[in-house]
Amino acid sequence: MEKRKASEIMQVEFICPKCGKHLAWAVRTASMSCPACGKWVTDKNRKQTPADALMPIDSDQLVLF
Repeated sequence: MEKRKASEIMQVEFICPKCGKHLAWAVRTASMSCPACGKWVTDKNRKQTPADALMPIDSDQLVLF
């Protein structure tokens, strides 16, 4: 079984770097298009908050903005 780092299997909050819209909680390998401005958001360009939180991937909580 392949072992992954804890940060790879955790969800992070995707915030559009262009308009600041809160998009979704997703794994770092995700990419999504902002419905407000059309910018593609990835882990590399997502806007991060000072307290960038992580949420377990198997969490029962699903947060969409």
